[in-house]
Amino acid sequence: MYTPEWLTRFAQDIAGNIVMSPEHGSTIQEYRKNYGITQKELGQLMDLRRESISRIENGKINSNANFIQNFVGTLAISEATKAYCKGHDVDFPFLERIAKEFGIPSTKLDQILGIVLEKLEV
Repeated sequence: MYTPEWLTRFAQDIAGNIVMSPEHGSTIQEYRKNYGITQKELGQLMDLRRESISRIENGKINSNANFIQNFVGTLAISEATKAYCKGHDVDFPFLERIAKEFGIPSTKLDQILGIVLEKLEV
């Protein structure tokens, strides 16, 4: 397993917060906004339309386990990228292995990195 323990705990905490929240959608929205990801960007990462993300966040439709896993994986990759950008070069092969453990395809990893690096002041 390549994922550092701190990142596994990070992902578990987020997943737990979403699942245990009485309003899953608003919790997802809060995390999305905290990471500076737009509904459109999240929709592209999840292969959903922006409108579907809005409906999930507003509680019109429920998120399923696959959505939550991919969402948490996206945030975990974002967090790992931020951590490695602070004083370290981004080690793409390492991030690829972490993404694989979270079930994130390499094509989506490229998109996640593009979004995260665009928003970081590196």
